Amino acid sequence: MAHQVLARKWRPRKFADVVGQEHVVQALANALQTGRIHHAYLFTGTRGVGKTTLARILAKALNCVGPDGNGGMTPTPCGVCSACTEIDAGRFVDLLEVDAETNTKVDEMRELLETAQYAPVAGRYKVYIIDEVHMLSKSAFNAMLKTLEEPPAHVEFILATTDPQKLPITVLSRCLQFNLRNLPPALLANHLASILDVEKVEYQVPALEMIGRAGEGSARDALSLLDQAIAYGAGKVTTEQVSTMLGALDQTFLFSLLTHVASRDGPALVAEIEGIASRSISFELTLKELSSLIARVALAKTVETWDVGAVDAEKIRLLAERFAVEDLQVVYQIALLGRRDLHLAPDEQLGFTMTMLRMLSMLSARTSNTSMRAPSVNSTSAPAPVPASQAAVAPPWHHESPPGEVVASDGVPAPGAELSRATWPAFVARLNLTGMAGMLAKQCEFQSFVNGVLELSVPESQKHLADRKYQEKLRGELVPVLGDALRMAVKVGATQGASLAATEDRTRDLQQKAAVASIEQDPFVKNLRSDFGVEIDHNAIRPAH
Repeated sequence: MAHQVLARKWRPRKFADVVGQEHVVQALANALQTGRIHHAYLFTGTRGVGKTTLARILAKALNCVGPDGNGGMTPTPCGVCSACTEIDAGRFVDLLEVDAETNTKVDEMRELLETAQYAPVAGRYKVYIIDEVHMLSKSAFNAMLKTLEEPPAHVEFILATTDPQKLPITVLSRCLQFNLRNLPPALLANHLASILDVEKVEYQVPALEMIGRAGEGSARDALSLLDQAIAYGAGKVTTEQVSTMLGALDQTFLFSLLTHVASRDGPALVAEIEGIASRSISFELTLKELSSLIARVALAKTVETWDVGAVDAEKIRLLAERFAVEDLQVVYQIALLGRRDLHLAPDEQLGFTMTMLRMLSMLSARTSNTSMRAPSVNSTSAPAPVPASQAAVAPPWHHESPPGEVVASDGVPAPGAELSRATWPAFVARLNLTGMAGMLAKQCEFQSFVNGVLELSVPESQKHLADRKYQEKLRGELVPVLGDALRMAVKVGATQGASLAATEDRTRDLQQKAAVASIEQDPFVKNLRSDFGVEIDHNAIRPAH
């Protein structure tokens, strides 16, 4: 029997065999189960992710009659009835597969659609699969619009494309669209391992991981590379042979490169680069692999629950301990830019070397300037509550405390002490009120506290806070401090910015301006702006507390 390539031999023939597209499979299975079938489907995604495969499985599901010939539409085609076997063999008379790349003309499309009016010959549905549909001409699209919008009940359209942006909106609006995902390298590697287990082919896991990365999200590409690796290795898939076959870089070199960067060891870094050059490995590929490794280290550093994976897990964790989160972002960006500009260098090795030395230069600059940078560019945490000592900073309307006023050593009045407009914000901050009581207390301004009556005012924009329910909540919180005889009087009117909320806003504004100014003047940031043309997102800057 003639050898069949793995990509064809292991092409999924039922939904359960499809890898990495669970979101599409689940939706199609549910539609088939409930009978809610759309008349036109559009599968989008890059090459080799399963667009045509899913289209054929869907065609089988629509036409399957079961082993006894009496079955109906099903999400689990039997695979043995005449419809299933003929679709698998590519000879089902009611399945018309069209390659739009070679059938782009309007006349060809009209001729194809003329057959839609006729009932199926052998199946339940007449299914049209149009691959690379974006290649059709404008006239061909116009010719199919009417049929696509209102096809006969026995017709199903399944369109597939790698470039949905080129489809007219009139076509997109008539289809139920599913976006197929690129398959992650780890998923591809596991899929290849399961195939080799059945094929009884010896393999090494790192070799499959290299093939998974080289597949770039495509199951078909990965399987083709696996076929090549088996042939190259004379029936075995080993790390060394796959590395040679792909021109791939031994991961040991990548870890060594990053280790030297973390150690700021220039001579060792250059020596490592010479070692890579001696193996005639593409430096463009090396930067690509290095970027991937930096990203994995950054994930391990940032997300403690992230699954590093069994292979090289300890090395990744050790590298994560040696880099700051911000440093990883810097070296990742440098790697990306270095790969982009590699063709501009006098030669690849020199361009790669300068890229790695730039990492050292930037990290050394960050180290020397760490003490000068209090704020963090990448921090996204919310500002911490303003401490009472900061809330008590004298605002423009500050005046000296009245004679005899009892004030605690950090500028906050002692419980029960005489209150004033100047001390009210700090008094409220000390109480740390929440809920309705906290809302009123923070937004109001102190007016007076005479004979047990606490008079407060709120601005017109916050007049709802003068409602009795807010006053009662605040009184309940203040009674333990100001006594059981306390009465509340909250008025709506003009205010002078003397509330705790206004004080905190001013403090935060000053801190934010100081943080932005510090970032703008930071030498490291200036280098990034001049060398890479980056722009500072002021909204991402938060003051350090």
